[in-house]
Amino acid sequence: MALVQSSISSSVLLDLKGDLSQVELICVYGIGDGAVYRQLRSWLQKEEQRFVLFIEDDEEHFLKMKDASWAKDPKVRLFFYQEGYEELFKEIAWEFLFLKFGFFATAEYAEKKGEKMIEIFSKVEHYHRGIDLLASDFQDMGVAVLKNVMGNQKKLASSLLGQSMEGMCRQIPAIICGAGPSLNQQIPLLASLQDRAMIFAGGSAVTALTKQGVSPHFCAHFDPDPPRDRFLQQDAAEIPHFYQSRFSSSLLSLVHAPLLWMAEGGNYPIEKWLKERYSIPFSAFDSGWTVANFCTAAAVLLGCNPIIFVGMEFSCQSDQVYAAGMQADEHKDGFIEVQNSEGQRLFTKNDWMMSADWQSALAEKHPQIRFLNATPHGLNIQSAEKISLNEAASAYLQRQYDLSGAVHALLQRAERAKVEEAAGQETSEMLIQSYKQCDKVCDGLLKLWEKHYPKSPMEKGEYAAAQHDLEKEVAFQMVLDPLWQIWKRPILRSSNHPLGNHVHRLLFFKRAIEANLRTIS
Repeated sequence: MALVQSSISSSVLLDLKGDLSQVELICVYGIGDGAVYRQLRSWLQKEEQRFVLFIEDDEEHFLKMKDASWAKDPKVRLFFYQEGYEELFKEIAWEFLFLKFGFFATAEYAEKKGEKMIEIFSKVEHYHRGIDLLASDFQDMGVAVLKNVMGNQKKLASSLLGQSMEGMCRQIPAIICGAGPSLNQQIPLLASLQDRAMIFAGGSAVTALTKQGVSPHFCAHFDPDPPRDRFLQQDAAEIPHFYQSRFSSSLLSLVHAPLLWMAEGGNYPIEKWLKERYSIPFSAFDSGWTVANFCTAAAVLLGCNPIIFVGMEFSCQSDQVYAAGMQADEHKDGFIEVQNSEGQRLFTKNDWMMSADWQSALAEKHPQIRFLNATPHGLNIQSAEKISLNEAASAYLQRQYDLSGAVHALLQRAERAKVEEAAGQETSEMLIQSYKQCDKVCDGLLKLWEKHYPKSPMEKGEYAAAQHDLEKEVAFQMVLDPLWQIWKRPILRSSNHPLGNHVHRLLFFKRAIEANLRTIS
C-alpha cells in the first residue's frame, strides 16, 4: 500500500527524558541491550495501559535479546521485521488499538539506518491510523451504525440499487467536489461546466455548491452522525442521493429526492445478513474513508472518464478548513503537521490522510481512467495528474451533454430494491429476540463459571451445549462476535489468564447486548 504522506521524520522522535505523559505506546526501532527498557521502566509502571514495543531487523540480535529477562515484562513486545512483511504492522495496530503512539530509535539505528527507520515508523503509523479509523465505528459498541442500518430499512423499500447502474455513464467526464477551501475559487467555472461533466459532491461540498447556485448531478452521504445543521442547509431536494446504510437514519428520513442505495465495504456483517434476507445480489462496495472517496468510487462504478478532483486539499494551511460558509469548530482538535512533496507545511487529520491515500490507490487500480487533480494545494494524490481546472476544461471538457436527461434516464434504468415496507419491522423483531436469547445464554454460561469456580466448566457437556446455542444466534454471528474480534485486543492486552479471557468475553457480550437492545427496541 503506497503511503501518500507521513508525519514521521527524525525530528519528531521522542525525547525519553522529556514529558511522556501523553504517550501510551512507545515504538522503538532497535532493541539495543535493554538500556531503553530500563530508562522507560518507571514510565511503564505509572499507568496500566502503557507499553513499549521494539522492532528489530537484525535476526541474530533479535534471537539473542528475546530471551532476556526484561523482555518477559508483560508490557514489552519484541517484533522481528523482514522486508515486505506488512502483516507485522497490522498486528501492532490491532493489538494497540486506540492508544497514542510515540516513536524512538536507538542512537546507532537513527544514525546508520535513518531511511529504514522512517520507512518502518511510517508504516506503523499508516496501519495504526487506518485500523483506528476502521474500528472507530465500534467504539460505542457499534450502536450508532446498528441504529442507522436497522432504521434505514424503511428507506430501502423506496430506494434504487446504485450498483445496478454500473457502466451507464461510460466515458462521460466527472468532477468530484471536496469541500476544501479552494472550492470557492472553482465555483464560477464549475457553474459553466454543468453540461460538460457529471458533478458529484458529498457532505459539506453540497452545501458550499448549492449556496452559490451550482447544483451537483449526484450527492453522496455515509457519515453515521454528520452535523445536522450543515446537512439541513443543503438545497438538494431534487438531486439523487447515493447513500450507504450506515448513514444517519434520522437525516435520511428527511430526504425526499431519489435515493441510490450502495452496499457497504464488508465491515458490517449485519448488513450482509440483511442483504441475504432481502435477496439483494450486489457484493460489498468499497467507499473509502470519506465522502469524497465515496463520490469517486461512484463515478468509477458508473464508468466516468476522465475524473477530475476539485476542492480536495485533504489538509489546510491555516484555520480555514472548509469552503466559505462552512463552520469547522468541531474539527480544530487533532490536527497533524506534515509536509507534502513540494515542501508545503500543512495541517491534516487521520481520516484526510487515509482518504488521500485511498484516492491514490484507486487511481493506480484503474489505469484505463484518466484521473486529474485540479486542486492547487494540499496533499498529493499519486497517479492523478496535477492540472488546473481551466486546463482540464480546455483539454477534456469541450463536448456538451444533456446531463439532466442522462441522470433521469439512469434512474429509469436502475433496479429497484425488492423489499416490502413491512419487512423491516419483522427483521428488527427477529434481531431483538435473538439478542434476548443471547443474553439468557450468557447468563447461563456465567452461572456455570460461578458454580465450578475455581475450576473451569469448559469441559462440561452443559457448557458446550450452551456455547453452541449462543453461536447459532444471528445476533451473535452478525453483531456480538464481530464486535468481540475488534474489542478483545484492547480488553485482553493486559490479561494473561486464558480462562479469565472467556469470562471477559461473556461480560463484554452482556454490555454489548444491553447497549444494542436499548438502541433498536
